[in-house]
Amino acid sequence: MKKSSRFLRMLRKNFKRKRPKTHSSPDVFPVKGCVLKCNLGVVLEHTGLYIGDGKIVSLNRHSQIRIENERSFFPPGTNPESNRIYTACYGKTDEVLSSSAIALRARKKVNQQTPYNVLFNNCHRFTTGCITGDFENDVVSFSQLEEVILAHQEKLHKMPWWLRLKNFILRIPAPEPANTFNWRPVKFKKKKD
Repeated sequence: MKKSSRFLRMLRKNFKRKRPKTHSSPDVFPVKGCVLKCNLGVVLEHTGLYIGDGKIVSLNRHSQIRIENERSFFPPGTNPESNRIYTACYGKTDEVLSSSAIALRARKKVNQQTPYNVLFNNCHRFTTGCITGDFENDVVSFSQLEEVILAHQEKLHKMPWWLRLKNFILRIPAPEPANTFNWRPVKFKKKKD
């Protein structure tokens, strides 16, 4: 598919669909393998993946896949003091969607170069590649990334083993899968000196 027609299709989709809600509170702690986003203004977002210990992997505008911290995750020109980082949470809850496989894929790509293009090969495409394992995907916008998260959220939402065992023993049926997810602000743990 031509890049121009792919871009126009993406624009039409962006304006048609309902977006997941972004909450201003409560803060949640990021989990290894979760998707993070920050707002770059009214209509733009930057995304990356949390790999633990306060480290975020993202594709920057210099075509580098790098490890960032909570302050350097914000691109130049944005103010980390007046902005927040958000993570995707299951349904209408504050349970963070994550997978160790996502963190592993992101870690393997660190320090690699990929041609960056704000419209056709951006941070959302990289983040989608880490979620799906397909880095040659057609995702070029944040709303398309949200669709991928929604499609994969059951794999990213793992019930603790003890709760699955309890439900199995008590013959409690599995809950219906959520048909939405939401964004919650992240609070990073402070490192001890």
